[in-house]
Amino acid sequence: MDAIQKFVSDIDRIKKRVRAEGSYSGEKASRMAQDLFERNNKHLGDLAHSFSEYWLDTYILTSSEMQEEPTAAHIQILAQLQAVLDGEVELTQDLTPADWKALCELTNAEAEALDIDTLNTLMSQFVEHQAL
Repeated sequence: MDAIQKFVSDIDRIKKRVRAEGSYSGEKASRMAQDLFERNNKHLGDLAHSFSEYWLDTYILTSSEMQEEPTAAHIQILAQLQAVLDGEVELTQDLTPADWKALCELTNAEAEALDIDTLNTLMSQFVEHQAL
């Protein structure tokens, strides 16, 4: 199992745990997934929070089916945000041009706090996806 598969599996376990508590809350499960994402990327500081907040605002809080969140499709989007941060661009096929543009803007806002290698890796992906 690779890191992305483990991440998705961990979110599935979060959903099961929240369901076991009784009344399922999609928002609670999604916020717990957001926290997991941020813990996995704590070395990136505020950038991890910015990416996960983008996911929550764009995909979760706008959902008409909150009791189903995070859906498998939305879990995959968060996993693809993880792949962006891991530099695994081949695993980011479902991110839209708008996603790439937003991620680029978020990265630009946090650029001074990032190490140069991480920043270069991210910027290469943004150039490749014409997000700059």
